[in-house]
Amino acid sequence: MSFADLYPERRGGVINPTVLQRATGAGHPQSLRYTCERNVIENVERMPMVRHFLSALKASGCPINLVDHISCEMCAKGNYIEHQGGYDEKLNQIFICQNNCTTPGQVHGMLVRNLFYMFDRCVNKYDFNNPEHLACTEIRKANLANCGFMVYMNTDGARFGVKREHANCVKLKAIESLVRSRFMDRDLAELAVGKVFDKCYKDLEPIGRRANSKEDIMRAFEEKFLFGYH
Repeated sequence: MSFADLYPERRGGVINPTVLQRATGAGHPQSLRYTCERNVIENVERMPMVRHFLSALKASGCPINLVDHISCEMCAKGNYIEHQGGYDEKLNQIFICQNNCTTPGQVHGMLVRNLFYMFDRCVNKYDFNNPEHLACTEIRKANLANCGFMVYMNTDGARFGVKREHANCVKLKAIESLVRSRFMDRDLAELAVGKVFDKCYKDLEPIGRRANSKEDIMRAFEEKFLFGYH
C-alpha cells in the first residue's frame, strides 16, 4: 500500500464512520480521536522517555507544540507497524492512527519511535529524502528503544545464542521499518543500513544509553541533565 492509501487524512482524504458507528458512537472517529489525544497527554505528562525527548528538543531549540506537532487521525485498518502511524517530514508532525493505536502503551511506542525523527531533523539536520539519513534514524530507534530480547526473537532473521545478537536485531528492525513504514525498496534499505551502521549504532543521543527496561528508562531520565536537558 502507498502512503496515501494507508494515511488518507494526511493529504485531505476522509474515512467516514459506518452506520453502526454513527448510531452507537463506538469506533466513531470523534470518539477515537478523543481517546487518542487523551493517551497523548497522559504520555507527555507521565512517561519518562517521552518527557526526556521533549526536554531534549526544547533544549535544542525545537520545542514541541502538541497541537502543531502531534496529530491523531484515521488510517487504513491493520495491525502492522505501518498501520500505527508515523512521521510526516513535510509538516514536521507525528501522526498516530487513532483507530489502530488505542491504548496508552501503543501511543507511547509511536511517540518514542517518531520523536527520534524530530530530534534528528532538529539536531542532526537530517534530510529524510536521503536513504542514509533515514537509515541512521531507524538504526538509532531500534538501538535505543526497540531491541529487547523478546522483540528480537519475534523478528524475522533472529538468531538465538550468537555474538552481537543486539546489533543484528538493530539491523533487522531498521531494515524492516524502512521497508514497511518508509516504503523503501528492500535492497536499498539493506545497502543504506550497512553503509551507516557502525557510526549510527554508536550514537546514543538523546537517551544516553540503551533503554530496554524500566530501570534503564528511569536511569536515563534521571541523568538527562548531563546532556543539558532539563
